[in-house]
Amino acid sequence: MIKDTLENLIKAVTNTPYSENLLAASQEYNQYNGDIFDDDKSYENRMSLFLEWYIFEYIDPTSDKTVLELIIKNDKKIPPDILKTISSFVSNVHALFIIKKLKKKSVRVLNLFNNEQYDVVEPLEKFNFCKNSIFEGRLLSYKNSYYFTGIFCFHPDGSKIFIKNEIKKNLTIEKSNINILNDKKKKLSAETKKLNKTIVDIKKIQLKLKCSKSDKKKIELKLKLSKMESIKVFYEDSCSSLTKEISLFNKEKIIHKKKLNQTLLMFKLSSMKLLFERSRNIQINDIYKN
Repeated sequence: MIKDTLENLIKAVTNTPYSENLLAASQEYNQYNGDIFDDDKSYENRMSLFLEWYIFEYIDPTSDKTVLELIIKNDKKIPPDILKTISSFVSNVHALFIIKKLKKKSVRVLNLFNNEQYDVVEPLEKFNFCKNSIFEGRLLSYKNSYYFTGIFCFHPDGSKIFIKNEIKKNLTIEKSNINILNDKKKKLSAETKKLNKTIVDIKKIQLKLKCSKSDKKKIELKLKLSKMESIKVFYEDSCSSLTKEISLFNKEKIIHKKKLNQTLLMFKLSSMKLLFERSRNIQINDIYKN
């Protein structure tokens, strides 16, 4: 089911209207991964990796949606069961994995980006790598189980330390952004407390004004009330501005930037693997380096 669905998606994106951005997407992809040539040993595998990326991650510039999301939204001819399946593919997991455990009908893998483990339905005979292998892959969810798409980019054993160090750099950036986000949230919390206190104070003044029988006192209370209303508007604007700022920062720096950095790292490593395939008598450490 997974294989057939993926093949149908590939057919869809290589034909109009979904193929219109293929050339631009290919240029963007090759910019980071390196140009692919017909005589490359991994040519077919790399073309499959590109098409996967195009389906699941390339953002259509006119709609700000992935090609998969456009297919789900626009193609009214898709049968309901297929639509349900490909809709679940939107939440795919594209990452660097390491094999932790091999079983007859499944494998346990660790996502090196977030240390989350997955039990993946995969017959052992389909794997041509062993425990502790590091590779780029994509997981799809189907009927409460995880499956690989079957397209991988394997990295040689000697690259493991370099890869893990590069991941640590990404995590350092992520932690820094999370700290900034938490500071913004603390500021919002403080401003919200001030706003709530101001609202309580306004209600107290309004109650006093209602009960007061002294004209002089009423004038004083009205002046005070006017001042507090202005303060309330200030804190409301401040809270509204901070809420929007937090939402935008979370979207751009926490979600999008995190995903982008992970993808760019996988692209970088993929280009190194391609160079390693083409090279003769060059040490791994001379390729997998900054």
